[in-house]
Amino acid sequence: MVENSTQHRVLIADDEAPARRELKRLLCADPSLLVIGEAENGLDAFTQTMVLRPDIVFLDIQMPAMSGIETVEKLLANHNHPLIVFVTAYDAYAVKAFELHAIDYILKPVRKERLDMVLKRIHMQLEATHPQQGQECLLRLISSLQEGGQPNPACRIALYQGDKIIPIRIDEIIYAESCGRCCKVMTKAGYFPTAYSMHELQEILPSSRFFLCHRSYLVNLDCIESVELWVNSTYRLKMTNCDTLVPVSRNSTAALKQFLHLA
Repeated sequence: MVENSTQHRVLIADDEAPARRELKRLLCADPSLLVIGEAENGLDAFTQTMVLRPDIVFLDIQMPAMSGIETVEKLLANHNHPLIVFVTAYDAYAVKAFELHAIDYILKPVRKERLDMVLKRIHMQLEATHPQQGQECLLRLISSLQEGGQPNPACRIALYQGDKIIPIRIDEIIYAESCGRCCKVMTKAGYFPTAYSMHELQEILPSSRFFLCHRSYLVNLDCIESVELWVNSTYRLKMTNCDTLVPVSRNSTAALKQFLHLA
């Protein structure tokens, strides 16, 4: 095993060998990651983490000898703080995972598309670009889980105010505006910065209520106060509780008219 100093070191912990093999296969497709060890129980995961000092630990929750939750609690007590990603078939531990500052929580079976999203956040975290993004993802997961463990459209999203996490109901969102790679969200309580991309917000917010009227603006259809005719037969939207006039791109005009039943 040849280690590259630019690679992030990964440890996988799962009591099922097929699950470890599949996750390792997916992770090894990313050249920036190096799997340096595998553990088949929580105690082994703790020992290897203390010795090998991985940057990232992917671990199951229900394991013999020591659960994934107990493993992370023991690591934190020993001031060992790799990035933690729980990979489990059970959704009941999502809140606990958030309390332990895990960067993400993946439900089995692991889908490549879901793992790619997690890896994107991990790279951002390790590069200290968006240190809050993993926690936002966890709050989104927590808010979207119903009793049967299946995702539901989110009723809240996590926004930040200083060092506080503010769960905002989606009906309080007026619009989102793209700012580079991230977005800021205008709510009835004012602006909030986020680490979400516009694409991620579109995935979180229900498409029946939120409309991408412009590549830089996602609006709450229930918060449109009036529609103004603008240049080249396009429109601008006056939104409730704010003075911003949101542009509607030419490509989105027809869809807006259909949404609002405009002649």
